[in-house]
Amino acid sequence: MAIPFRRELQPFLVEFADNHRGVRLGKMFGLPAVYVGRRLFACLIEDGIIVRLPSDIARRELRAGARPYSQRTRPMGAWVLYQPRSVTAARRLTPLLEVAARHVARKQTEDLTGVRMDRK
Repeated sequence: MAIPFRRELQPFLVEFADNHRGVRLGKMFGLPAVYVGRRLFACLIEDGIIVRLPSDIARRELRAGARPYSQRTRPMGAWVLYQPRSVTAARRLTPLLEVAARHVARKQTEDLTGVRMDRK
């Protein structure tokens, strides 16, 4: 059974990947997703897009009205669900996806090198 997603948001992910070096399109359980290296940082799912943010930014976003993403009622760390009404509204998420891409790139580098990077 295929997991549903809003196909009209897919051009936003394609555009984001095309305009950001080091970001690639991929799939997560058959859903359109974007990665830095091997790390997923955003994915279309059901009626929106989930984004993996640094914990402090995720908390700020949740206080501002974003929804936590949970799978089967289990919270999934710093994953936040956004439900933009249109592709134009989704484009307003670009700065958050940029933060998410830098965050997962930093975590991947730390995991590969064993050296903790200062957060800026």
